[in-house]
Amino acid sequence: MDINCNFNQDKKEQWSPIIYHNGSVVGFWWFGRWYNSSRDLGFYYYGAYPYGFMDRIKVLFKEQFSTGQVLHLFSGTLRSEDPRIITFDINPEVKPNIVGDAEKVGDYFHPGTFDLILADPPYDDNHEKYGTKKVSKKKVVSKCVDLLKVGGYLCWLDTLIPQWKNADGWKYAGMIGVVQSTNHKARAITMLRRER
Repeated sequence: MDINCNFNQDKKEQWSPIIYHNGSVVGFWWFGRWYNSSRDLGFYYYGAYPYGFMDRIKVLFKEQFSTGQVLHLFSGTLRSEDPRIITFDINPEVKPNIVGDAEKVGDYFHPGTFDLILADPPYDDNHEKYGTKKVSKKKVVSKCVDLLKVGGYLCWLDTLIPQWKNADGWKYAGMIGVVQSTNHKARAITMLRRER
């Protein structure tokens, strides 16, 4: 399964192009005025994906969403009726499919279960807003490689590039800059592919 860089240009709003460059995906996404995707649920949840983010991710990973197994790690308020799409969060109030600690995500699934893992961990001191402990992102990334099938992808949305090693089986697959609007932190989606 590969990354689909051919966005549908018939959309009312034109998305920034995503390209392959030197063997990896490169791009930039500007989201504009809608600050939080949880607004559709009737309440505000701090740190939810930008409005429209999942629409773009589903096009970028079209094959994985069509036929694969997808894990939303740190899922927050994200919902899915599709049984192949699993939500995982430490906060039971947001009603994920699985309530658990992301540092121990490997205890919840068999190795090689997923084609795609989407992760949006708390950045800076945002874990305090959720009333949880600070997450060891390095530990979570090391657990994710085992949960992916060979050829599967980890998309890590954060203000920092996560620590990863080729020796663990990872290969850098690309990066997309993400900006919601003015007075918001710039983030990036770091894409890693499990090679072995």
